Amino acid sequence: MQNLKTILRSNLFFICFLFIVICFCFIYYQTPKKSKYSLDVTEITGNVESFKMDGNFLSMEVKALEKVQVFYYFKTLEEKEYFMDHLMYGMKINVEGTMNEPSKASLPHTFDYHDYLYYQNIYRTMTASKITFLEKGNLVEQIKTYFYRYISSRVHSEYLLALILGNSDNMEVEAIRDNGISHLFAVSGMHISLFIAFLNKIFARFGKKKDIFFNIFLFFYAFLVGFTPSVLRCVWLFFGMSLNRFFELKLSRLKVFLFVFLGMLLWNPFYLMDLGFQYSFFICFTFFFLKPSKSYWKNLLKTSTVATLASIPISAIHFYEINLLSVIWNLLFVPFVTFLLYPACFLYLLLPFFLPILSLCISLFERINTFCQKITFGTICLPYIPPLYWIIYIVFLLLFLKSKNKTWLLYLCIFVVVVKTLPKLDTASYVYFLDVNQGDSTLFVSPLKKEIILVDTGGTLSFTKEDWEIRKRKVKQGKTIKTFLYSLGITDIDCLVLTHGDYDHIGNAKDILAEIPCHTILLNSNAETGLEKEIHDLYPTKVHEYDPSFFKWHIYTSTSKEENMASIVLKIQVSHFSFLMMADAPKERERSMLEQSISSDVLKIGHHGSSTSSDPLFLKKVNPSYAIISVGLKNRYNHPSKETIENLQNLNIPYYETSKYKTIWFKISKNKMKMYTLKENS
Repeated sequence: MQNLKTILRSNLFFICFLFIVICFCFIYYQTPKKSKYSLDVTEITGNVESFKMDGNFLSMEVKALEKVQVFYYFKTLEEKEYFMDHLMYGMKINVEGTMNEPSKASLPHTFDYHDYLYYQNIYRTMTASKITFLEKGNLVEQIKTYFYRYISSRVHSEYLLALILGNSDNMEVEAIRDNGISHLFAVSGMHISLFIAFLNKIFARFGKKKDIFFNIFLFFYAFLVGFTPSVLRCVWLFFGMSLNRFFELKLSRLKVFLFVFLGMLLWNPFYLMDLGFQYSFFICFTFFFLKPSKSYWKNLLKTSTVATLASIPISAIHFYEINLLSVIWNLLFVPFVTFLLYPACFLYLLLPFFLPILSLCISLFERINTFCQKITFGTICLPYIPPLYWIIYIVFLLLFLKSKNKTWLLYLCIFVVVVKTLPKLDTASYVYFLDVNQGDSTLFVSPLKKEIILVDTGGTLSFTKEDWEIRKRKVKQGKTIKTFLYSLGITDIDCLVLTHGDYDHIGNAKDILAEIPCHTILLNSNAETGLEKEIHDLYPTKVHEYDPSFFKWHIYTSTSKEENMASIVLKIQVSHFSFLMMADAPKERERSMLEQSISSDVLKIGHHGSSTSSDPLFLKKVNPSYAIISVGLKNRYNHPSKETIENLQNLNIPYYETSKYKTIWFKISKNKMKMYTLKENS
């Protein structure tokens, strides 16, 4: 035992262990992981590791030969209720359906579902047509299921699930994240510390042996919340400190922390790509440099400030924005959640008559949170830079915390300012044809980001659903477009051109206008459709003509009252290159333009490549070097049509579909133009 103590205390042993972990992680990341299932597989049998129900949608992680993400849509309310009553953790099920490759990101620098699953060792998704329950899981898995069902059946279940089990799937997290307090609703060190304090009162008379009860409870709790990396960090750290005390190893708390960090990476190197793991470990690591104060509020101010500084590179890499006011908001929300909201959740679970107190706490929290969200002057956009560059920031931060020399803090500020201003120094122009599924959206960016024009926004048409079918958590494509714009350093739009009223062209407009300031909105001359009228009524002073400052454009007018015929068709000149944007203009509109100057380097094909567009005479007159077809993968309209593709091929016009190449963009610099696609860059 003495030899083991000596080895663990040795810095040489730690350095060797660190080297082994780095080498192992490098090899692990460089080794491609492939699925054991081919795309031809139509049936799997496995155990349910996790599941989520939202409206008519069910998502499950099923462990068969490997983990598979299964999706299923309930056909009736009765079927959903049956699943709610019978589906359990650990249950063995049979799934029939279609095996798929997880989808990649459609816009640069945005959430990539393929990579997200890959780092969880999931390489296939399956759209289920039939699910058969075979047998229940073991007793422990059943207890977990009943515990979740019990909490889910209570009033304010979304808060109970988030604060007690770290499951925020049913919460409105947007305002919470904007205010920089989402860590309060992800099970972390704060929650574990409160559990330990509570258990310490119960098991105080057991002396040192109480650590045994603590560790048993914590590992069971980690099982309940799904062994998330942030929770495992807390559990393993407590377990490590328990061993340190029990065997009198006399290791520093920092060294135990680092051994836990390296041990978790040795167990699963992909933990490093988990957002919760990154926040949890790095922020916790910076706290080791703080000297505790006797005052609770001084400690809170210190930890809140350091946590905000430590979270900046992680938030910038994933979201491209930070909220400096989160330092202040944490001073307000941490004690509120710790001493009021969190205990109220537990009290209500144990004693239901505490419901009025919990309701009051939640009401106060939501009002204050909404008020704070409206204060946005502390929010800063930090555009995309290669993640490795943020190591410079991290070094400056650690040097500041170690030395307390404010010069390093100045360097931190300079680094952030440089990152923020870099896009403003780019002298190239860019044109992005965004992959917005079965829709249209094109972004024009001038040199130095002095003029930004967005033509259409895309949008997915939603159909009328019954109340039970409506999903609480919806993927907002407008929010994704905002994230993409922020990644480029774009925080406002000079002109938003809405070519016509079809939802697949302007369906995301309200979301984008609510997120990003826009100075001018240009509508077509046709009578306003329902959505166009909504936008006009919401922003009446912004709807007017626009005169570009850097770009030159020509708008081809139409007096037609038919929506597609009345689409705004425009040719935009970018340096020495022109882009002809046809919106949903049909062949009749194309023929009406034949006598005009329509020759263009790049043609955005009309109406997603429908057979109603792309007249051969029109294509020949335009004579583009590139044709772009904005179209969704496996869309129900079967766009682009064979006729359109044949017309392009007969004229030897190279064409690129967003369904195949994802976002397509052109960089124009020094009178040269080069095309890129997200598929080639991923």
